[in-house]
Amino acid sequence: MAERTGRPRLSPRTFAAFDSRNFQLLWANNFSYALVQGIQRLTFVLLAGDLTRNEFTLGLVVFALGIPVFFLTLPAGAFTDRLDQRLLLFGSQLLVLVASLLTAILFWADRMSVPMMLAMAILVGIGVAVGQPVRQALVPAIVPPERLLNAISLNSLGQNVSQVAGPAIAGFAILLWGIGGSFAAQAALMGAGLIFLLPLRVPPVERAARAGGRQLREILGEIGDGFRFAWRAADVRALFILLLATALVIMGTWQTLLPRVAEDQLGADDFETIMLFAGMGAGTIVSSLVLASMPRLRNAGGWFTCTLITGGSLAVGLGLSNVYALTMTLMVLSGLNAGFFMNLNLTLIQSHTPNAMMGRIMAIYTLVMLGGSPFGALVAGGGAAWLDAGRWFAISGAATAAVAVIFLIAQPSLRRMPSYPETPVAAPSDAG
Repeated sequence: MAERTGRPRLSPRTFAAFDSRNFQLLWANNFSYALVQGIQRLTFVLLAGDLTRNEFTLGLVVFALGIPVFFLTLPAGAFTDRLDQRLLLFGSQLLVLVASLLTAILFWADRMSVPMMLAMAILVGIGVAVGQPVRQALVPAIVPPERLLNAISLNSLGQNVSQVAGPAIAGFAILLWGIGGSFAAQAALMGAGLIFLLPLRVPPVERAARAGGRQLREILGEIGDGFRFAWRAADVRALFILLLATALVIMGTWQTLLPRVAEDQLGADDFETIMLFAGMGAGTIVSSLVLASMPRLRNAGGWFTCTLITGGSLAVGLGLSNVYALTMTLMVLSGLNAGFFMNLNLTLIQSHTPNAMMGRIMAIYTLVMLGGSPFGALVAGGGAAWLDAGRWFAISGAATAAVAVIFLIAQPSLRRMPSYPETPVAAPSDAG
């Protein structure tokens, strides 16, 4: 189905985007941030399990982490296209640092409760909601279009290494200092990441001036421009619909129920559960290196859709497995598949989006991916209480695969989308 330009071979050109010093600094910042995220959601779920055995609370804490996305991400995307992006990113990370440190202090002082845990999760979610559109929009701003797939894959590689290192750090911190030590480690890593933002140089924002009107009306109009572009560009619209379906059906299920599946069906302790996530991270490292070695991928949209079918099928196996070794194998395979899924989805959206509205489209991307997951987590928590965690996990995987099959058959233009178009994408004439 696909014709590739160049064979995927590991070589110095696999790391071509690192020729840019700005990308080096951004990558280092993203790496430290991804280490925190590799620890963060898991430790919040473990903290919820330490405070209560209620499955719905597990979904509620993931919901609290993601709900700020609905209120802040779209304005943050508009500001990304008009303000100092480095300053926005710095402020958002500082908030996550403070929230992580407060959580550790409250836990050590034996003042932690479910309402307080949810409040801290919301603070972390605010930092993520403001910073994520900026973080995503910076990559195409500092690398040329022909290196976008390479840069996104290398960025993902750092995140995937963090998926291995982050849970390992969390595991050792929990073994040595308890859950509070894990949150303290998050604060320290976030502080280290802020150092890399200081020398970062970002190209000035180019924004067409909007005639008249108050600033609030301008921002709302610019947000509307982003939604109109995402809807009218048929292939971009299909990518967003598939991402939304994935977030609602399977992402929240992964985040909420996999620790419970590991405990109930495998008898795994906290450290063994963390190692399952580390195994998944190891798989994504391999797939990110493969994609970074490809200068261009034809029919990338078709391959992307196939990753959803594969990922859903693997989730069915994970939900039904009662053997730790089998679950670990499926987790590694899921990581391989997830690396292709996330890298191709983001590359396809960014390479088919004009730079002038990249912040707003990345805000929609963040809203769909991070905003859909909390609702999926609530549904997953309720579904697990109704059936059980493993069965609901398998049902979610089967539903994801079914949706992807429909799009693979019904969207031929999506199947033919390349990793980047031959000519730059222009902003629609009626935008702005």
